[in-house]
Amino acid sequence: MEEPDYLICLQCETPTYQFEFANGKLVTCICNTCGADDLSDFMTEAELEEES
Repeated sequence: MEEPDYLICLQCETPTYQFEFANGKLVTCICNTCGADDLSDFMTEAELEEES
């Protein structure tokens, strides 16, 4: 996966720019709005559009 500019928090639906990618995978991420830090709580905009 190519590193995105931002990820969307699925808990509060806000973009977050605080994340780390390594070897094409998401390693850490945190939402400054709601505090979510579980990697499964974040998606790229493209992934979110595919889900809907």
